[in-house]
Amino acid sequence: MSAVESGSGGEVLSQKQGQGPGQGQEQGQGPGQGQEQEQGPEQGQADAGAELALRVFTGKERWGWEFVQPPEPPAHRDAKNPPVYKEPSGDEVRAAEERVLIGGKSKGSGCITILLGGVALAAGGVAAAVLVVVLVVTLLILTSPSARLRAARRRLESDRDRARRDYEERRQAWQNRIAAHRADHLRQNEKLDTWFPLSLASGPSRIDVFGGTGNGWASLLATVGGPLLGAGQSFVVLDLTQQAVALELAGLAARRDVAITHVPMPGALLDVDLSEEFTPEELAEALAEALGTMRPPGADVDLHTIDVDVVQTVADLLEGPVTFARLASGLRVLLRVYDTDPEAAGALSPSEVESITRAIDLVGQGERVQNELRYVRAQTELLAKAAPAAVADARTADWWRPGGLTVVTTEDPVRRRKDLTDRFVFFRLLHVLRKRAVAPGTGTLVVAGADHLGREALESMAREARSAGVRLVFLLEHLREAAVEVAGGSDSATVFMRMGNGEEAKAAAQFIGQDHKFLVNQLTRQVGETLTEGRGSSYSFQRGFSDSDSFNRGGGPGGANWGSSSSVSTSLSRSWQDSTNTSTARSTTTGENLTRVYEFAVEPTQLQALPVTGLVLVEAGPGGRRVVFGDCSPGINFLPRLSTRPRASLT
Repeated sequence: MSAVESGSGGEVLSQKQGQGPGQGQEQGQGPGQGQEQEQGPEQGQADAGAELALRVFTGKERWGWEFVQPPEPPAHRDAKNPPVYKEPSGDEVRAAEERVLIGGKSKGSGCITILLGGVALAAGGVAAAVLVVVLVVTLLILTSPSARLRAARRRLESDRDRARRDYEERRQAWQNRIAAHRADHLRQNEKLDTWFPLSLASGPSRIDVFGGTGNGWASLLATVGGPLLGAGQSFVVLDLTQQAVALELAGLAARRDVAITHVPMPGALLDVDLSEEFTPEELAEALAEALGTMRPPGADVDLHTIDVDVVQTVADLLEGPVTFARLASGLRVLLRVYDTDPEAAGALSPSEVESITRAIDLVGQGERVQNELRYVRAQTELLAKAAPAAVADARTADWWRPGGLTVVTTEDPVRRRKDLTDRFVFFRLLHVLRKRAVAPGTGTLVVAGADHLGREALESMAREARSAGVRLVFLLEHLREAAVEVAGGSDSATVFMRMGNGEEAKAAAQFIGQDHKFLVNQLTRQVGETLTEGRGSSYSFQRGFSDSDSFNRGGGPGGANWGSSSSVSTSLSRSWQDSTNTSTARSTTTGENLTRVYEFAVEPTQLQALPVTGLVLVEAGPGGRRVVFGDCSPGINFLPRLSTRPRASLT
């Protein structure tokens, strides 16, 4: 971000690199300002940007959009009752096969044929005899068991064909009913909303955002800040990331004629009279707290007292404006190294030099005090040597304007100056909250990139913001030990964005929590086949023989007669049977074993694979703790089937 430019919508951020959605025209000019533009791609881009700004700034507060897949169509009442194929009965065929096996040609058929042929020959000649024989043979063939078996089989095949056609027709009709039922519900689903605004049901006073990238944070701020600014609230962004995370929101706000203020630090601190915001004691405490966060945890707490003492001593004795340059000059007087050049930056009046000189003995001359005094003087001089930047609204109290956006950035090529600026501006805002300078419920403060400030500083800011009635949003790149201790505080919600580091993703997954799941741990499939084949054969033979002989002799009148008779009979019978039977039985058994496990509700790999604008919201709402996936891309406002109300309010 560069210095402030003035425009009709207020002071806006000029763009250094890249343009977010809705930033197709020069910032500082609202839509329709400046010279006329020809209709073309640029005009179309401007119109799209204006439409996006309108949609982003319309509606209630939202932290993204939740995608909800339309419900699967319910099953048709006949879905589990498909048509059943019914095999035609084969009783007639089996009966005919039995008759064939018995070998049942009619006895005497050949004799009857010959007899009829002879009768026809005697009655009508050769032609009639032939005709009768042909007719009889044909009749015998058609009425034979084999013929009847073939006819039965043909009738069975015909019945099967009709049954199959009937089954296919009934099955096709059943499938058509199922498909029509599903298509009807899918057409209804096409009218349902799929994207729902993601709101905070618990209304927390603090939101902690962990992970993410600069582009992801920019999209999140645009999505969150648009409705708040559209509702007339003040929105202040302290950007410590040097990634211009508020640039996209500023571009959209410029299209809506929102008053925008850019305060570049540390240049904006040079000419600020700190006595207008702080009393000497308050200034000393704020600067000492900033310096204290630069020390490792567990450092000597007495150093904080020394810092407060020396800074308050100088601030009390300065007669003119209290700037960092003049404060550094006063500290040089305490160290007896002050240059009396009246044209030097931060020059003090003779009376100020004299009064501070008299306070040297009050501060102390011990080695410990002198070392700390030199350290404080070096730090204040470091801020005093920053490049100046002319800003109209450098006072912290002026940043909170209803319906206005203020972006405070800290950029400097000197790393130590950048670090000290971050800390002092942070505690400067904390001082405003302590003094309750903001009307409760009218402002939102976003601190981006505050990882290095430490847990105590973040907790102090959260405590004072809650007491002052200011919504506080922390954007923290990492989820390290100190950040984990901050997450999940009272009256807060937590948002996780892409977590690249595996350990941080695991810590986030542990914070989100675990729940019970049923997982398949074993699948079994057993296939069995049994083949049984039997063959039986029996044969019987019976032969009978009988012989009888009789002789009759008798006498009568006129002579004698005699007679004899004999008969021989032989019977022979044979029977045989040959049977074969085959049976096949197949069985298939499928089994599934489920195990109840207690695992992460969201796996660490899911957090590592989130899109740039993807997020996971965790909050304890009225209905209990909830975990929701969402997306904060402002471009979702152009998607169809977009709801204006959160999904929770529709249930």
